[in-house]
Amino acid sequence: MRSQRLTLIIFIGMMLGIAVGYACHELWPDPQTAKTIAGYISLFTDIFLRLIKMIIAPLVFTTLVVGVAHMGDTKSVGRIGGKAMLWFVSASLVSLLLGLIMVNILRPGDNLNLPLPDVSAATNLNAASLSLKDFVTHLVPKSAVEAMANNEILQIVVFSLFFGVAAAALGERAEGVVKIIDETSHIILTITGYIMALAPSGFRSDGGDGDDARDRDTRDLWQVSG
Repeated sequence: MRSQRLTLIIFIGMMLGIAVGYACHELWPDPQTAKTIAGYISLFTDIFLRLIKMIIAPLVFTTLVVGVAHMGDTKSVGRIGGKAMLWFVSASLVSLLLGLIMVNILRPGDNLNLPLPDVSAATNLNAASLSLKDFVTHLVPKSAVEAMANNEILQIVVFSLFFGVAAAALGERAEGVVKIIDETSHIILTITGYIMALAPSGFRSDGGDGDDARDRDTRDLWQVSG
């Protein structure tokens, strides 16, 4: 019931965000003025995204470590880890396929009549392809602290799995550490509940002010938290 209520509130927040955005567009048609107003409104979005980023690393670390440590059997860990990786890859492929289908059906941006950039114009994009070697190397963190500071999810997962397996191997000697991490995970989950209660405000104030970096952060973080 509480979950359904939060979903309804988020939906209402999205509708209010659309209404406020449309009102601002009609009342202040000047692009510079509209961008300034959107910058102030997006303050809530920036705070909301920072709060989500704040809990990603401790949430992933504590829950994974406790889950792996409580399994005890390394074979079970490997089996579940394989299923989780298969699910992750499958969900990513389905998401990409769904996105390609929807963008070709709905064709967003067709009526914007934006001028096309020159073919020789610089895109400032890193065109270097990521090789299999680079991908596998990137999975292993140079520093656990650095991985958590940069919210490198896969690196945090790898470190957490090593930590959890080692704790399970030590058995009773690691019970105290696992118990502390378990209690910490409950605290982090409680904080997550507080932050998710702010989701309607985050959606309502995300007025699409042209900040592509913020839009990408929003998509990525909701994939993680989902």
